[in-house]
Amino acid sequence: MQTPTYGSSSSGATRLAEAAANHPGSAHRIRVSEGVASGPRLCDFLTSHAGEILAAWDEFAATVVHQGKALDQVTLRDHAAEILKTIAADLAQPQTAAEQDAKAKGLAPRSGEVTPAETHADYRMVAGFAVDAMVTEYRALRASVLKIWGDAGGCTSTEDLRDLTRFNEAIDQSIAESVGRYTRQTRRSTELFIGILGHDIRNPLGTIITATEVLVRTGQLSAKAGAPISNAAHRIKGLVEQVVDFTRSESDTMMPIERVPGNLMDQLFKVVQETQVRHPNRTLRVVSSGDCEGSWDEGRIGQLLSNLLGNALLYGARESDITVRIWATPLEVCFSVHNEGPEIPAAERERIFHPLERGTHDVDEERRDRTGLGLGLYICREIVRAHEGTLEVQSGPQEGTTFSVALPRAASRTSAAA
Repeated sequence: MQTPTYGSSSSGATRLAEAAANHPGSAHRIRVSEGVASGPRLCDFLTSHAGEILAAWDEFAATVVHQGKALDQVTLRDHAAEILKTIAADLAQPQTAAEQDAKAKGLAPRSGEVTPAETHADYRMVAGFAVDAMVTEYRALRASVLKIWGDAGGCTSTEDLRDLTRFNEAIDQSIAESVGRYTRQTRRSTELFIGILGHDIRNPLGTIITATEVLVRTGQLSAKAGAPISNAAHRIKGLVEQVVDFTRSESDTMMPIERVPGNLMDQLFKVVQETQVRHPNRTLRVVSSGDCEGSWDEGRIGQLLSNLLGNALLYGARESDITVRIWATPLEVCFSVHNEGPEIPAAERERIFHPLERGTHDVDEERRDRTGLGLGLYICREIVRAHEGTLEVQSGPQEGTTFSVALPRAASRTSAAA
């Protein structure tokens, strides 16, 4: 479609206005103000120039780098036409100040049906677009509309500025709908992933572990032959547990725990005894004192100490003892895990608690855990955080490394109410 060039003379403007009014196929509203003809209203322009706008969107979307499948023109455009149609219809309607404020915040009222922007998010997610790439598409759409509209003579009057404001609000509303949908779909995928790991993998592993124990106990399999099978199954189970906990904490922003009354000292002793059985050639010492009654998630606390002991066994000096100290204050019960061995460099003492990070300080190649995920200490911190406690590390070349945990005896009122 050839875009007309509007003149600045009064007679020229009048002729253009009359021609537009008498043209039966015209979809534009030509406005004449103070002798100057301005371009079409934006709501009409989005409809009449949809093909040109969508072609610009197609061109940009084809350049977006993503990890998914290549998209053809039809798939690239998918619901962009519906998004433009929705925005155009919105601009043509009157709007109150309250409605404008709500839309600017992405809180426009919903009809209950899936919007074109939400459907667009579904298609982009399936195609492998990251959420930031999808948002960039909207930025490109905004820029294309404004450029093409400006070239056609738009955005020259006070009325145009109001249209422009409403268009930006409508684009922002579409972004909010797309991102919200994308986020919800991602969370559903995460929950499905957790469910698969939690049920379809852990259950068969449990069968392997139990069957191995039965075979050894009944003499059908020697303890020497059964130990590698059992250890490997326990190892896989531990990795699965770490991945499940990581994805759940990332999704929910807080490790889920269930507090029950108990004695922390008794709970920690169980873990030390189980770890000693698995590592008969290492010495684990326990030093305890004080009243250790409180309310905790026993399973999570066991997981916490087990991870800290595993870290000490891996990185501590091979022949040295590992010491677990347990003590209490009026409001907290505390414990620490100490090992001799190489110092954790100061620059790493915060980084080792980050997910998918592993310590790089010295450990001999024979003992290095090549298949670890780098989630153990991250999960430890998340468990402590869920209990509203603290986890700290101190390390030096002479004194060795100590991880110290302090846990409140009970949840705070705010946490309990939540």
